[in-house]
Amino acid sequence: MSAHLASPQAANMLTAALARTGPQDALALAQLVREAVAAGAERQALHLRMSGLNDRLKAEHHHRLVREALEPLLRPTRSRLFELPNGDLVAVVPPRSNHVDVARAALDVLLHADGEMPGQAYTVLRLPHQAAALLAVVEDSLGPASDVPPPTPGGRFDAAGLAELERVLGSASLAAHLRQRPVCRLRPGGQGPEPEWQEYRVATAELCATLLPGIAPAGMPWLHRRLKRLLDRRLLAELARPEDIRQLGRIGLSLTVPGLTDPEFLRLDGLLGQDARRQVTLGLSVQELLADPEGFAFAASFCRTRGYRLALEEVEAATLMLLPITGQGAGALPVDLLKLRWSPALTLLGARLTEALPSHPDSVVLTGVDRAAAIGWGWELGITLFQGSLVGGRGR
Repeated sequence: MSAHLASPQAANMLTAALARTGPQDALALAQLVREAVAAGAERQALHLRMSGLNDRLKAEHHHRLVREALEPLLRPTRSRLFELPNGDLVAVVPPRSNHVDVARAALDVLLHADGEMPGQAYTVLRLPHQAAALLAVVEDSLGPASDVPPPTPGGRFDAAGLAELERVLGSASLAAHLRQRPVCRLRPGGQGPEPEWQEYRVATAELCATLLPGIAPAGMPWLHRRLKRLLDRRLLAELARPEDIRQLGRIGLSLTVPGLTDPEFLRLDGLLGQDARRQVTLGLSVQELLADPEGFAFAASFCRTRGYRLALEEVEAATLMLLPITGQGAGALPVDLLKLRWSPALTLLGARLTEALPSHPDSVVLTGVDRAAAIGWGWELGITLFQGSLVGGRGR
């Protein structure tokens, strides 16, 4: 792990969040990690995944046996044991302590006797070098970042319903559903997130929940695409007011390939001068690239000719490996930015990730950043451009 994690900023963010919402042991462990990172103090941490063990190990006598196995770890005066909200146990001890080996041997005997795989039941981490991994353990113990379940398809929707919806959307105010989400620069050891540009989006799911009760466009791809293009046109019309055009500054817009030829976009394009276009980032999803490479190539050529920056959006760990690269990394794609959505699966890609990402870190924006571990992982790769609730809020 690189020296980037020597900055305590990611741990500070998690500690602040836990101070508002988190259980005491989770907060205390996050604070300990923050202090270790800030001071460069070496520690060992044994993480026992009680939450994932067999139900047989959740009986009272098993808890007693587990704690007896961990007891050697608690003998040094600087040792501490933390019980996380999901039941996991984390023991933090001084570095190079042989008590860790004693405890591991006891755990191996206990877990093997109950049919568990010891290697999958616990992990030994070292601070400060594996601080991001330990922060991820704390965050995962708190459960999902959002308690709102994803929408599921439901209800009936026919041509008459679509026509009525389009009529309503044609005149409905978007003000309550318009979001500005910043892309921020966050450097290790810096003063905090520095906004680089604002992205304008319509909160489609919220709008449809109001206008389409019982209907989930996310589960109906044809409807989602049609609504997105319609809402994009409404948004572009809002932005293309002559009295507001000079105040836009550095912005980002998420569009579709056909949307680049809509009258609303062409009007905005005509109002923007060459210098203003250089401050606009146009985002196209990776799904459009994979579904229509020729259309995407047209969009890339258009953006290059007109002076816009082009971002490839919604790239995830799985789709990253599907990108049409030719041995020169994602820089072979005709894009200026790769917007990579954070997930723990990224940490499993290893060397393949380095080959797939652009060589310049400023060509990557890590999105979905609502956990401190994402920032720590990004810093390891030299990424300093982030987007998400942890760096810039969820937008207005």
